[in-house]
Amino acid sequence: MDSDRKKDSLDRKGKERELKELPDRQQKKDKEGPRRFTSFIYNSIKARPRNPEEEQRALRRENDYMSRFAGRTIGEIHVYRNNVFEGSNRWVDRTLNSMHYPTREKQIRNDLLFHTGDTLDPVEIRNNRRLLRSRDYITDVNILAVPRPDDTTIVDMYVLTKDKWTISADLDIDSDGPSSVEIYDDNFLGLGDRFSIRTYLDWKHAFRYGGNLVEYSMPNIGGTFWDGRVVAGQGFDNSAYGIELKKEFIRPTDYGAGASFMYKRDLIDIFPPDTSIHARWTILDLWGGRAFAIPALRNSLYFTARFFNLHYTDRPEVSSTLNPYFHSNSMVIGSIGFYKERFQLASLIYGYGVPEDIAYGYRTAFLTGYSWGEFGNRWYFGGEFSAGYFTRIGYFGIGAGLGSYLNQSGGQFYRTTLSARITYFTNLMGSGRYPVRQFLTLNATRGWNRLDGFRETLEFNSVADLRGMKEEVYGTNRMVLNTETVVFTPWHIAQFKMAMFGFADFGLIGDNGNIFKNNFYATVGLGIRIKNEHLIFNTISIRLGVALNKNGFMDSHYFDLSNRDRNNPIRYIPVKAAPIDYL
Repeated sequence: MDSDRKKDSLDRKGKERELKELPDRQQKKDKEGPRRFTSFIYNSIKARPRNPEEEQRALRRENDYMSRFAGRTIGEIHVYRNNVFEGSNRWVDRTLNSMHYPTREKQIRNDLLFHTGDTLDPVEIRNNRRLLRSRDYITDVNILAVPRPDDTTIVDMYVLTKDKWTISADLDIDSDGPSSVEIYDDNFLGLGDRFSIRTYLDWKHAFRYGGNLVEYSMPNIGGTFWDGRVVAGQGFDNSAYGIELKKEFIRPTDYGAGASFMYKRDLIDIFPPDTSIHARWTILDLWGGRAFAIPALRNSLYFTARFFNLHYTDRPEVSSTLNPYFHSNSMVIGSIGFYKERFQLASLIYGYGVPEDIAYGYRTAFLTGYSWGEFGNRWYFGGEFSAGYFTRIGYFGIGAGLGSYLNQSGGQFYRTTLSARITYFTNLMGSGRYPVRQFLTLNATRGWNRLDGFRETLEFNSVADLRGMKEEVYGTNRMVLNTETVVFTPWHIAQFKMAMFGFADFGLIGDNGNIFKNNFYATVGLGIRIKNEHLIFNTISIRLGVALNKNGFMDSHYFDLSNRDRNNPIRYIPVKAAPIDYL
C-alpha cells in the first residue's frame, strides 16, 4: 500500500513537471557539426515507419495510468493554471505574462465532464483533455488522479492548464482602397470569450471611415456546453446583425442543437459576368439532433432535423431557372446515419510542436428534405460518407457526397451534385533536425442539370485551390490535386518557429463529362510559414508561385504574404443537415 502511494505521488510530481516543461521544451542543440547536404537529403527522405505495436504500447501506458483508477470515486477537483510563459526569465516573457489576464478557474471547471462524486471513467478523462486542448486560449493541459492516503477508493483530480496569449490584430488591405483592421481577444478578461472589433477605412481616399463590426462569442455558457455569438455592425458595402446559439455533439450519447437569426448585406462578385452586385437577406435557422451509443457495434446511431427560412430583399435578376442561389425559400431537411470518432495524439501535422488530437473514424448520412419557395416546391435526396484512419504509411481520409433536387411537377432530378475528396499525409520522415511530412489532397466535383447564374458553375477557390493562379476559369466539372511538402526546421526567433514548404497543384475544369478532357492548369511554388504556438496570432505565410497551362505561363500571384488560420481539423461528429455543396 505504501509503495502504491509513493508511486502515485511520484506519478503526480512527474506529470506536473512534464506539463510545466512541455510547452517551453526546445530541441537540444545538436553537438555535432553542420550536416552535409547529402546527409540532410538522406535523413529527410528516410521514412520513420509507423510501428503500430509501439503506438499501442504507448497508448496502453497512457491508458494504464488512468485505468488504474477506473471505478473509483472522484473526490476533490483542483485546478492549477499556468501563465503563457510560465517559468521564463526573459524580460519580454515576464512583461507579456504581467499583461495577460489568466483564464478564470471557473471557466476551466465549466469545461470539465466529470464532477465530485462521479465514478472515474478513463475514456471520459481522455475526451475531457482533448476538449480543453481544443480551446483557442489553452496551449496544453494535463489531468492527474491521486488517491487519498486515508481512503484509496477516492481519488482527487488535478487539472493543469497552460494559457495562450490571445490578443492579436488582423489587417485586410484591398488594392482598390476599402480595407479593414481587426483587433480581437480570444480570452476576454479570462472568461474564454472572444471579443473583436473590425474597423473599415479607405486608405486611397484620406482613410475615409467606413464603419465598425463588433462580434462577441461565448463558448460553453455557464457550463451547459452551449455556445453563443452576437454580431452587429457595418462597413462600406457590407453589414451583419444577428445572434446564434448552438451545442455540438460531444459524447457518443449526446444531443446537438442550434438556433440563429441573421440579417446580412454584402457586395458579391459574380463571375461570369465580371460584375459586382448588392445582396441583402435574412435567414432563420433552427436544428436539433440526437445520438445513441451502440456498445456492441462500437459506434453511435444519430439523427438530425433542420428548418431554415431564407428571404432576399435585394438581389440580382432571378427566375425559375436563373440565379437559384438568390431564390427566397424555406426548407425542412433531416439526416440519419452512424458515426464513430476517436482521437490519436500527434505532433507536427497542422501545428508546430504542440500536441494535436487527430480524429479518425467514420460518418454516414442519408439526407432527405422538402423545400418550398417563390418558384415552386421540390424534394431533396442525398447521402454522405466520410472516413479516416491511421495506417502504416500515414493517414488516409476519404469523403463522398451525392445530392439532388427532384422537380415535383416534372418528376426530374436537377441541380445534382457529386463530390469526392481524398486526404493523405505521411508519417513524419527524417531522423535529423529537419523532419519532413508530405500532404496530398484530391478534390473532385461534378454537376448535372445545373441552372444558370451565380454558384451554378465551379471555379478554383478555397475548397479546391490552385495557389498562385490569378486568372478566373469556370466549368461544371472540376478536379484538383494539391501536393505539399513541409520541412519543419529547428529555426526560431523569440519562439516563432519556422517551416519551409513547397507545393505543386494540378487542376482540370470545364464542361466535358469526361473530366480528363477538360482544360488543364498547374501552379508550383515554395514558401515559409512562421508560427508561435504560445500566441493566438494566425500563421504568417510567405509564398512565391507561378501558374501554367498547356500554352505556358499564365497571369499569376507571384508573391503572397498572408496570415491564415490553422487548417480546420478533421472531424466525424454529426452536424446539422444541409444539401451537398456545389462549391
